[in-house]
Amino acid sequence: MPGKLLGSTLNVSNNSPYEQIVELSIDAASFNYNKKSISEKFDTSELPFFAEAGTKAESIVNSEFKHEAWYIENPISRELTKRITLKLGPKAEQEFIIVVRSPGANFKRIENMLSIINIGLLTYADEEFGGKDSFEDLLRLRYSNSMKEFLRERKKLA
Repeated sequence: MPGKLLGSTLNVSNNSPYEQIVELSIDAASFNYNKKSISEKFDTSELPFFAEAGTKAESIVNSEFKHEAWYIENPISRELTKRITLKLGPKAEQEFIIVVRSPGANFKRIENMLSIINIGLLTYADEEFGGKDSFEDLLRLRYSNSMKEFLRERKKLA
């Protein structure tokens, strides 16, 4: 049904004794995925479209390019976004809802949709926030309290 929203939960945990900066994003860099590579990374018994009879294609299109249908729900504001960055405290866990909106009128009756959620750690191994220093201190001293500057530097270094 065009325009319907479906959601599924994703729990992200920080098992370390320190605060961590985590980023979740919808994959917008890969146009398609190699089926063999996906089957090596994930349990394909949960992905029935890899077992389709009569399909010899080695890849599947990232449906985010085709339909822009994937979102991450911000757990605080409840707005849907493509990328979210947050601080997770020591031994903390955060639940996210991953949302897919079924495409509009040009959607085929039956179509497989696949995209990947990237989860990245933006803190370095030697950054032990919550130990002797806090993340807020780092932002204040090195980035003039600007989270945008912090993220810009991390992406540049990556």
